[in-house]
Amino acid sequence: MEFTFEKWNANYLSDFMEAMKDPHLSDKMCEELPFPMDSAYASEYIRDRMLNSEERQICRAVVCDDKAVGGIDVIFGEGVFEKNGELSLWIAKEYRRKGLGSEVISKICQICFEEYDIIRIEARPYTMHNEAIAALNNSGFRNEGTIRSGIFKNGKAYDFEVYAVLKDEFLKR
Repeated sequence: MEFTFEKWNANYLSDFMEAMKDPHLSDKMCEELPFPMDSAYASEYIRDRMLNSEERQICRAVVCDDKAVGGIDVIFGEGVFEKNGELSLWIAKEYRRKGLGSEVISKICQICFEEYDIIRIEARPYTMHNEAIAALNNSGFRNEGTIRSGIFKNGKAYDFEVYAVLKDEFLKR
C-alpha cells in the first residue's frame, strides 16, 4: 500500500478525530487517549507534533490518499538511554490488516537508523494486541520479554511485550 510520511499539520485534525472514533485505538494503545476523543485533546495532540523540533523525536502522520490514516512516533531516550528510541504507531481501522503497519514500521526504522545516532528501537504492545505484534515481527523486531501487569489503564492491569530491533540487525536485512 502506498503511503508517505508527512509532518503533522492542522489539516489532519479531522482525519485524526475520525480515526479516534474507533474504541480499539484507545483500548490498545499504551498512551492515555480519551474515548470518545474530544476536539481540545485532538488539537493539542496535533499541535504538539507540529511543534516538534525532531531533535530527540520524530513524529509523522501516515498519509494515504491525501488523508492521515495513522501516526508514528519514535521518541529518543535521554542519559544512559540516549541511543534508544521508543516507537508507537496507530493505524485507522479501514487501513488495518493490509500490511501497512509493517511497511510503516520498517520505513521509520530505516529513517531513524540512517539519520539519527541511535542503535536500538523498541516497542511495547499489549500482550493481547496481535496486530501490532505481527507488524513488529514482520519488521524485524524480536520479542525480549513480557512485563506482567505493567500497564494500568481504565481500572485494569495489563501485560505488555517488549519488542526491539538493533541498528546492525535491521540494516543487514
